[in-house]
Amino acid sequence: MDATAIAATARRDPTTDLLHGCAVPDPYRWLEDGDATACAAWLAGQDAAFTAAARAWPGRDAFRALLADAAGAGGAATPVASPPVWRRGRRFALRRAPGQRLPVLVTAPPGGAERVLLDPLALDPSGAATLDSWRPSPSGRLLAYQVSRGGDERPLLRVLDTARGTAVGGTLAPGRVTAVAWLPDDSGFYYVDTPGHVPGRRLRLHRVGADPAADPVLLTTDLPQMSVTTAPGGRHVMVSAAPGATSGNLLWLAEHPRAPAAGLRPVLVHDGTADGSRAVLRFAPGGRVYAVTDSGAPFGRLCAVDPARPGSAHWREVVAEDPGAVLGDCAPLTDPATGAPVLLLLLSREGAGALRVHTADGALIADIPAPGPGGVSRLTAPPDGGPAAWCAYSDFTTPPAVYRVDLGARRCVPDPGGPPGARGPARPGGPRRADPPAGARRPEVRALDYPSHDGVPVRLHLVAPSGADGPLPTLLTAYGGFGASTPPAYSPAAAAWVRAGGAYAVAHVRGGGERGTGWHAAGRGAAKPVAIDDFTAAAQWLVEQRWTAPDRLAVRGASHSGLLVAAAVTRRPDLYAAAVCSDAVTDMLRYHRFGQGRLWTEEFGTADDPGMFATLLGYSPYHRVRPGTPYPAVLLTCARTDPRVDSLHTRKLAAALQHATASGADRPVLLRCEDGVGHGLRSLDRWLALQTDVLAFCAAHTGLRPPDGAAAEAG
Repeated sequence: MDATAIAATARRDPTTDLLHGCAVPDPYRWLEDGDATACAAWLAGQDAAFTAAARAWPGRDAFRALLADAAGAGGAATPVASPPVWRRGRRFALRRAPGQRLPVLVTAPPGGAERVLLDPLALDPSGAATLDSWRPSPSGRLLAYQVSRGGDERPLLRVLDTARGTAVGGTLAPGRVTAVAWLPDDSGFYYVDTPGHVPGRRLRLHRVGADPAADPVLLTTDLPQMSVTTAPGGRHVMVSAAPGATSGNLLWLAEHPRAPAAGLRPVLVHDGTADGSRAVLRFAPGGRVYAVTDSGAPFGRLCAVDPARPGSAHWREVVAEDPGAVLGDCAPLTDPATGAPVLLLLLSREGAGALRVHTADGALIADIPAPGPGGVSRLTAPPDGGPAAWCAYSDFTTPPAVYRVDLGARRCVPDPGGPPGARGPARPGGPRRADPPAGARRPEVRALDYPSHDGVPVRLHLVAPSGADGPLPTLLTAYGGFGASTPPAYSPAAAAWVRAGGAYAVAHVRGGGERGTGWHAAGRGAAKPVAIDDFTAAAQWLVEQRWTAPDRLAVRGASHSGLLVAAAVTRRPDLYAAAVCSDAVTDMLRYHRFGQGRLWTEEFGTADDPGMFATLLGYSPYHRVRPGTPYPAVLLTCARTDPRVDSLHTRKLAAALQHATASGADRPVLLRCEDGVGHGLRSLDRWLALQTDVLAFCAAHTGLRPPDGAAAEAG
């Protein structure tokens, strides 16, 4: 069954909404009900058409082999690891060895060997169970962990005895993944639940072994986001709440109650709901408290907080804003030479990581060189400070690796895996590059600036085979939303594409956080079309510079990135040969009614607001589809059930494009819908299957052919 036949089976209803005096047709409203018989029959036809088309794509076996090699599935690349979490000398971390389908949680006692503590495949051999979150108690004796199944994002929260590997107490069902903040004596923890009958969230206290139904409610809010953290030693409790994913937060500080019945008495220390600013507290040994905030500082600043007068009006600035360098985090540590308290700051400049050491009063002591020009993330340190911290590092040619930040030597060294104060033996060398298969050219990375539609320069990273001449089959992506940065980071899919001879480009468009909160504000809300303009300008510039050509350019994106792709394709279909849009919001008039859309109204606005209606209608991909338009080849992918971004968006856009496209069978519109996964983590075998389809589809429509024998060489 081809796309034309599928379009004929997708009926077009006369459903029309009258919004602010404007009639808005919605012919595929019936596809919003994913459980309806008619929708199931339509999806079966889509699956048949996709399967038939995929068989004809050349080079699928070669791309799967290249992907497996680039991802370390065959043992060639660095295994996945996370920076360690320390509890009184005991180490906890995630590991995924080459070929392992899902990461496992490992632990090692002081001076002892590392062992597997939690393996999701032991819970469900099918790979449907994922470890969503974990938090060891202050002593390391207990572990609170959350597991969900099939991508439903409704985890069960349990407690594990880390020495025996046995369950302790009952099972909690918080409704969504929650922060866990342990009490200092391991006797219980604070957590947040989302009751189905009450809007917003609730802060509760669970005593290990007690009946979860009897957990007292300490604080309630009608805001949809809430998190909780306790200070080392447990004296202070921090609670944060926000109306959306990118809006300013409310921050409270309370002393842990001495008696269980006393309850929390929180004091409001920061209110960013008016100006959109955010703050988070970092607790240091000795009762010191610091705030990392963008209040009054688009690139972020560090302030000292007096617990006796914690209100933001009394904060004392310790490290001022550094324009151009975004402050990401702070880890309180101890100088190994003097024993004095110091502060390790994590910053990023155009996405590239930087580390700086300051005194407790903010004076700069030293810059610590990052392992390379890529992104530094996930800064961790022992709760009691100590002389070292840990971080993750990656760049476009280097798979993620864990590094220890050695304060004494003022450098980052590959993590030796020893106790917090260990200096070695460190593994030799610096970042481990992911070498291409024999015969393939090494990738070359360029950091470039291109002018957007309004002349504003936008950073673009381009990865291409060394010495390659354009125009090349090129894969372009961007994120550009929620203030999230896209640092230079390794992608096995990008590596496989470049190893096959193509170019891979990342545009750091407005709406992201690469240049602070101002860069985000320039591409959010009423300015969201600017992010799409920046993305379109990147495509045009790559063509003008002869890196690629419209018949060799593919765009791909997932989640917010998928929205950019869908909006760009429905705006300028002539610019692209192919597009892949995954798990994306595409009906901008109704998104807030489904999934977690209510959390994103600060980012997009809603059609309920007359002032935002015209803007949303102007770029909403579903509503911009025009019959008779020669669209590029489009592959839309989604989970059968996605609790975060409802798959109705993908279904409706697929039907609309199939009905409208005038490109014929050479440039089809296809839908790949997958059962048993969700919006987030999936097992390695499922990831390989999806990425193989994505790359083979893009290659088939841009003329990229993997070198002969690529499958054998990669394997």
